[in-house]
Amino acid sequence: MNKKTVVIVDSSAALPAEIRNSYSIIEVSVPILFGQETYFGGKDLTSLAELVQLMDEKKILPTTSQPSPAEWEQALNQAQTAGYNQAVIITLSSGISGAYQTAKLVADDFDGLDDILVVDSKLTNMGQAAQALIAATLAKEGKSLDEISRALDEFKKDLGVRLVVNDISHLKRTGRLSRGQALIGGLLNIKPILEFDIMGEGKIGVVGKARKMSGAKDQIQEAFEAYLKEADYPVRAYIIDGNNHKLGDKWLKDFQAKYPTVSFERASMDPVIGVHTGDGAMAVIWSKDWQVVAKEF
Repeated sequence: MNKKTVVIVDSSAALPAEIRNSYSIIEVSVPILFGQETYFGGKDLTSLAELVQLMDEKKILPTTSQPSPAEWEQALNQAQTAGYNQAVIITLSSGISGAYQTAKLVADDFDGLDDILVVDSKLTNMGQAAQALIAATLAKEGKSLDEISRALDEFKKDLGVRLVVNDISHLKRTGRLSRGQALIGGLLNIKPILEFDIMGEGKIGVVGKARKMSGAKDQIQEAFEAYLKEADYPVRAYIIDGNNHKLGDKWLKDFQAKYPTVSFERASMDPVIGVHTGDGAMAVIWSKDWQVVAKEF
């Protein structure tokens, strides 16, 4: 009997509904907490602009939680009802959330499907979304969970990110900054440059600093160029803005002009990661083109 496999992600992957629907991907919302009030990413709050507006109105700094076990179980029940007998769950990085561990516990106890693969994306946003698209593409082709797992492992080997925030205080406040704080300690008006430790625990650390966003962009380009020199495969990169579409469009134009052989896409930070980055952050995620990875398996 052919196995029918569904892909499940949390809302920090920021996959638009039309893309999720076209790949039959199920989304589980990540809670955003304003004191005693709970809003759900991807449902109640769909953009960082909405989050910033709510912060201004409520005069409260939000935090994030993780989807409850019941929400993961509901997604798996939905998959079972829809006729799937296998699932791939791809969560945001375990270095900044307990979502992976919780999804794993639920999957281990769930009896309604034949097999469930739970994957730690080690990232968020488009780095997580691309993994979901690889998994969904291979699932449609009838590939096994083992093949999907190997494809995602291969993809993560060539995955990189640089992130610059206007204000490090949000990451400190939410406890998501794991290393490198001494680089920026005591300095005002500094824009910290961060990365996710993708081949490690998926935690966020400081790797540089700049006085201005233009200087941060220069350092990000240096890291990207170093990556491109080693890359002997098609590269796809994402220019991601944190509620600054104009700057995101400018970065996209500049990167496209400088690196014409790379496939670039634009995306926006979702409200879940925005709780930790604050307003006005920018990020560049790069990887081996996910469509090429999917074809190799």
